[in-house]
Formats: sequence, C-alpha cells, structure tokens
Amino acid sequence: MLTLLFGYILIATLFFVEVRYESSRTTTALQTAADDRGTTRLLILTSLAAFLSPLWILLDIGSAPEWIGFIGLAWIVGGIVLLRWTTSVNPFYLRAMATTDDHYICTDGPYKVVRHPGYVAFLLAWFGFGLATANWMALLTVAILSLYAYVRRIQAEEQMMLDRFGVDYQQYVGETFR
Repeated sequence: MLTLLFGYILIATLFFVEVRYESSRTTTALQTAADDRGTTRLLILTSLAAFLSPLWILLDIGSAPEWIGFIGLAWIVGGIVLLRWTTSVNPFYLRAMATTDDHYICTDGPYKVVRHPGYVAFLLAWFGFGLATANWMALLTVAILSLYAYVRRIQAEEQMMLDRFGVDYQQYVGETFR
C-alpha cells in the first residue's frame, strides 16, 4: 500500500510538471485542431479510471508482490524525467492539440527518436502507476485504457501535424518511431 500512496503522489507530480510548463509559456495565435476526435475527453476519462483502478485491491482480486510496486514507482519517475526533458526541448509542447503561427517540427532531444515523447512519458507513468498498485487487475485496467486513449490521441495529432506541415512532417514520420 505504501507504493500506491507514493504512486498517487508521483502521478500528481507528473501533472504538476506539465501544468507548470504550460502556465509558464506565453503563446499567441493558437490554432486549436478543429476536431481532436474526442481524445481530450477520452484522456480525462482514462485518467479518472486509472485513479480508481486500485479499487481492485478492495475486491482482493489480482494481488501482486509488494516489490512490483517499487518497480512501478521507478517507471513513474522515468515518465516524469522524460516529460521534463520533452518540455525543455520543445517550445511548442501543449496538452491541447494546437499549433502556433511560428510552430515548427521539433527534432531535438527525445524527438530525434520518437514523435510523441510526451505521450510516451505519460504511458510510462500510467503503466508505472498500475504496477505501483501491486495489483495485476489494476495494472491491466490502466494499461488497456491508457494505451487505447493515447493511441487514439496520437492518431488524431499526427493527422493535425500532417495537415499543418505536409511533406515536412511526412519526412519526419519516416525518420522516427511513433
């Protein structure tokens, strides 16, 4: 149970890092994607479901060894570090699907390898949270829901980027992992 408590604290830290970064940015002329395909709502619902996933513990279904929880905490910390790195190299990182007038394709830092390191950071953290519960059913719940939600978000965002940057983004797609 100790790892679950720390899991909640670390997930809150992850969101704090993102919100703090966004609140420090001053952007003008945001061009929000006309249709994010409902992915913002899906991500919010997935986050709520993930926070509730430890309810499996009350049902005493799917207990895992406590040491698994410590591995989960390490994954969450890895997600926080990756998110911080992502936000430090990309001046256009946003939670919202949007671009700015001066937007360009960031290819620095983690963006050299993967197109969506911010989403990878959140997936690492959510999978880590599932592990931190030391409950296999909670992990399965979090993993399935978050993977589905972030894949949908990535698909919607890639379409937005293709619409905005065309051939340049298509070339970037060919050079990096999704």
